[in-house]
Amino acid sequence: MVSKRAYRRIGVNEIDRNQLVEAALAYGSTGTVMGLDIAKKEIVACVRWGQGRFERPWKIVNTGEIGLLIELCLLLKSKCDGFSVGLESTGTYGDAVRFALTGAALSVQRVSGKAVSDYMEIFDGVPSQHDGKDAAMVAELVAMGKGTLWPYSTLSENMQVIKHHVRRIDTFRNLQTQWLGRLEALVARHWPELTSQLKLNSVTLLTMLEAYGSPANAIADPDLSKKMTRWGKGYLAKEKTANIVASANSTMGLPMNESEVLWVKEIAGEALKAHREHDKCERVLRVQIARDPVMERYGDAIGPPTLAVIWTEIGDPILYSSSGAFIKAIGMNLKERSSGKRKGELAISKRGPALARRWIFFWAMRAVQRDELKGWYAKFIQVGNTSSSSEHRKMKGLIALMRKLSKSLWHARVNNKDFDYSRVIQSKPIHARRRRRKAATAPA
Repeated sequence: MVSKRAYRRIGVNEIDRNQLVEAALAYGSTGTVMGLDIAKKEIVACVRWGQGRFERPWKIVNTGEIGLLIELCLLLKSKCDGFSVGLESTGTYGDAVRFALTGAALSVQRVSGKAVSDYMEIFDGVPSQHDGKDAAMVAELVAMGKGTLWPYSTLSENMQVIKHHVRRIDTFRNLQTQWLGRLEALVARHWPELTSQLKLNSVTLLTMLEAYGSPANAIADPDLSKKMTRWGKGYLAKEKTANIVASANSTMGLPMNESEVLWVKEIAGEALKAHREHDKCERVLRVQIARDPVMERYGDAIGPPTLAVIWTEIGDPILYSSSGAFIKAIGMNLKERSSGKRKGELAISKRGPALARRWIFFWAMRAVQRDELKGWYAKFIQVGNTSSSSEHRKMKGLIALMRKLSKSLWHARVNNKDFDYSRVIQSKPIHARRRRRKAATAPA
């Protein structure tokens, strides 16, 4: 990188192609890399020649001048052996240029945004970060072998449908959680006895609150018991129905005005709508997974939504070289921060997609209730030699189970076996390594 105004950008239209070819012949015989820093409206490119020299950064309009960038990349490819283009893995603004680069048969590599951030002071000794420097650092990291091949690829039609409904089911689940949070506060204020009879996410409870909005309106309807039986579809016991009617008559909650009743009705209606859309997405995912022979094998054991999230966000586990690589892609590999006498606690890195970790957490919460894992979890959450547990220990046990479930899925997929919950926990304990005792020597 030249020292004077090293990061001053020049427009891609101002580049002299003859000078670029001369520089390529002089410095870029092998290992030339172009790094890209991509924003919504502008792309900054920086060429690193094989000998470690840099050109000034180029500025390209995103997406209007991508064609000019591709022409220059093809020119460099014709003059340099092993030419490649590096991009950061963050955001979606780079999808258009990545698609164009792949279509032009250019080598595209991905560099972690965290790696670029950590490298900024090592690169030039200055802890500053801006687009021109970022592009140069991406090129440098790719040249150092820190990049991963990242060509643009389209999903199959079945996987496109699955990915669409993965987005929908996660969105509606979050919406339902938000609406139920608002509803819980209002029910606790105006009808606190109701949640002792029905769960807050019960379809019967939501339907009743959408219809009435308040306990006063509920008891004013003489057909309340019949409607609740119909809403419960035969699963609601008569005793529970009677208790709900009694609680509406004798509730200790605050009286409600018309605006509060209307707000409760709206909240219950939105929560019910999100619940129905969530169930509809789950049914579609079950049908789509049944069409894939590989995914169908694990759908019932893991759950269609969780399996669909793993396949769309992380990919087929068989594509990873080891179970460690698979959980690292999810962001559940362990990290430690220790120094001197300070021993830091192990924690997961959280470098992978948060969506996958969230649904694997739901999977762990379901799995821990199974007979094969219930005993292990009960022992894990014990604090010391007592039978008591803590919230921290419970969460730690669920995180440990998430790692074990993911590793078991990888092993089942690679070995072409069904997923078996009895094999998630190692049956034989690993004994600590015994140190050899030195033979006692007789005194002289």
